[in-house]
Amino acid sequence: MTSTNKLRAALLAAAMIAGLAGCSDAAGGERGANEGPERPAAGGDDVVVDPLPLEAPVILDPVPDGLRLSGLSYDPPGTDLFYNEASGKYEPARATLYGDPDLADTLDGPVLLVGTSTGSATIAGPGYEAPGEEVDLGGGRTGRVVPDTDRTWVVIEHNDYTEFVVGRGIDEDDLVAAARGADFESATVALASDDVPAGLEPLVAGSPQDQPGAGSGESMSLQGSGSYLSVSVVRADPRLAALWGFWIEDASGTAVRGHPGSAGDLQGANVGDPDARGRVWAEDGMVLSVIVTANGDRDRNADPDQLLDQVVENLRVGTWEEFEALDGEIRTRPPTREEAGCGEQGWFVSGVEGDVRWAFSLQPGSSGGDEWSFCAMEVSSGGSGGTLVAPPVGELVSSTGGASSRPDGSGGGVVGGVAPPGTARVMITTFDGRAFEAELSTEGPRLWERVWGAFIPPVEPPPGSPPLLTATAYDAEGVVVGTTPV
Repeated sequence: MTSTNKLRAALLAAAMIAGLAGCSDAAGGERGANEGPERPAAGGDDVVVDPLPLEAPVILDPVPDGLRLSGLSYDPPGTDLFYNEASGKYEPARATLYGDPDLADTLDGPVLLVGTSTGSATIAGPGYEAPGEEVDLGGGRTGRVVPDTDRTWVVIEHNDYTEFVVGRGIDEDDLVAAARGADFESATVALASDDVPAGLEPLVAGSPQDQPGAGSGESMSLQGSGSYLSVSVVRADPRLAALWGFWIEDASGTAVRGHPGSAGDLQGANVGDPDARGRVWAEDGMVLSVIVTANGDRDRNADPDQLLDQVVENLRVGTWEEFEALDGEIRTRPPTREEAGCGEQGWFVSGVEGDVRWAFSLQPGSSGGDEWSFCAMEVSSGGSGGTLVAPPVGELVSSTGGASSRPDGSGGGVVGGVAPPGTARVMITTFDGRAFEAELSTEGPRLWERVWGAFIPPVEPPPGSPPLLTATAYDAEGVVVGTTPV
């Protein structure tokens, strides 16, 4: 097992070579552990730190060149609760950070975090393929010990989530012992008091439990050339920045906007990118994080730290009127390819129908030949995909081919397909007499064809099974050039 002294020596060496080009005085450079700015200590009278309602929103002004504001939301505290069977109450899920209570900067010393991660597609902790020693945790549970950069994990994997104890500067034997007695059933995940490593105490518990960022509060998302940035803001005790900052590989601390913070690589956080970088800091009664991840094929010439600099520098406290104006701009703008997430190739259309931002795209099928693949997406709620067999040139074809890609029985959703040569417009009509004009691409998969797409608001279908939707293609003179049920 790795000793605490060896881990601390490794941390010192890593800190000496790590640097982050930051905003204001957040410049990278060689520094040893404890030589960075003194971040807020995690300890206090009350271990639990929950967010409070924001008094004013944070605005990005201006949005840096090359980035597009793609999402903006505010969820007041109390909207991210789950039912805790142990207490019989709805509570936020919290992780607990343990550290040395005598340190002015908790993250300068040995620290341990115990928490859980939810979700199937992305979870916190080492990937399932990461090699690690299996250990018996008692009660029929098996854990896996995985050293990863400056920290070591004890991971307990289930079908849809991971329970973990992760430490930096903690002996592996102590981590395994802590994992054996960890209580993962309560809303605030914690260690049994007898299993807390010597010299450590529970200092702060808060949300979210598997990454830096807001479980509730303000969230902002931006997209660039192959990069995705997320901003999270909560009003909370500055001690919460220690829990969020644990997820960043920065043992000594970095100044962010002139405030003590953490900056560097994210380690094991639930953000879907092992190369993610981020900043965490406390300012003016708020705790903030900015994270950059790859979005598709990242432009490798783009410097993620420079993107972080631009966003962090341009944040300011605004008004709710400004917030609503920015949110309105996003909601009324057709989504881009990047926002839709349907891939970078092929033929693409998008639009806005009511409060739904939608997109439809068509790409050559993976097997080639006369097969295409399609993606029908509602930006806020997800979408579906499938394959189309190319019809003879001149026929109008829909993506569904009679098999609905929209919510069952609703008669609504994103529909699309391929229009024949000579098409100037495509209209979608519903069984109850409504009509919607589709968006058309300038090009299609074959000469003179065009891809079409539309969003149809849902409606309760009548008894029986009549065609709910019908697509009709017209030429510039209004002559029908094709029709098909959708």
